[in-house]
Amino acid sequence: MIKKFLITLLFLFPLGVLANYNDVYVADIQYDWIDKSIVEKEAMINEIHDIIFSTVPEHRNDLRSLFKDKLKDKNHIDNYLAASAGYKEYKENKISAFFYRKMKNPYMYALQGKKDTSNAFYYDAMGDLRYVDFYNGDYPNYPYYTIQYRISGTPVSVVYSISEDCQYLFKPNGKFEGIWYKHNLYNKKNKIILKRTTY
Repeated sequence: MIKKFLITLLFLFPLGVLANYNDVYVADIQYDWIDKSIVEKEAMINEIHDIIFSTVPEHRNDLRSLFKDKLKDKNHIDNYLAASAGYKEYKENKISAFFYRKMKNPYMYALQGKKDTSNAFYYDAMGDLRYVDFYNGDYPNYPYYTIQYRISGTPVSVVYSISEDCQYLFKPNGKFEGIWYKHNLYNKKNKIILKRTTY
């Protein structure tokens, strides 16, 4: 019995030694980003860029007036507590929380109406509106893309979502930042450059 266990252990041990950090993720990635050459990646990025950047997002001066009833979350204590507790929906909204590492309470939470899904609103812990997402395309069907603005009207990012697991991230000027797969943001060289705690 012990001999059989040792033989099994010796057989499995090399697998543990050879598997490095990225190998674990490579096996899990279904969108095949890591397997593509730089030329193939550039072609995909350019194709998506052409779809979402027919016009470059410009500064908007109308956000405060357009969303004047949203500048303060009137139910911010209830929504903040629901987000903190991990609710995905609360009353008439979809809800999500954003945490810094090792923090128990979110520094920000987002609300999106169940009926009106054209925007998502990001509030700080005090219930003040900080960011607004505009959804474009056949949302919630994939693919679609979102443009995020600060409430001041400055564009922050453009995200092209091909699935729940996978999104292409661009700066507002069209520069490619990386590809999100679940919790990780990968650059063109397959290096993980950022992690997110909400997904």
